Amino acid sequence: MSETDSFRERTVQANEGLERVRRERRLHAVALGIAVSIGLVAASVHWFGLVLGGALLGLVSPTLARGVGYAITFGALVLGVFVLTIGSSVWPVLEMTPIVYVTVASAFGLPVFGSLVRGLG
Repeated sequence: MSETDSFRERTVQANEGLERVRRERRLHAVALGIAVSIGLVAASVHWFGLVLGGALLGLVSPTLARGVGYAITFGALVLGVFVLTIGSSVWPVLEMTPIVYVTVASAFGLPVFGSLVRGLG
């Protein structure tokens, strides 16, 4: 068996596993939980975690539209966690209007951008 055939076989197996995760409810729920957890941890370290979280949610979603919906929900969750972590400083932060717009737009836009990976396959 050549290296190319081995690669194709692994790719087919990965695609079959991903389709199974997209179809079966229980596996889908577990995959969503794992994707959100990884995304939250990654986003707490670097802004690219927002893109990663959206991409992971997009990969396990059955359709592109649901992937985008999951990404918007993930963005809202990340924004909510951010508000909770800044605590009593929330009002001074909200008064910094130009940068708050960037924060909110990033919280929603970057995961949606990542979720578009679903449209590639």
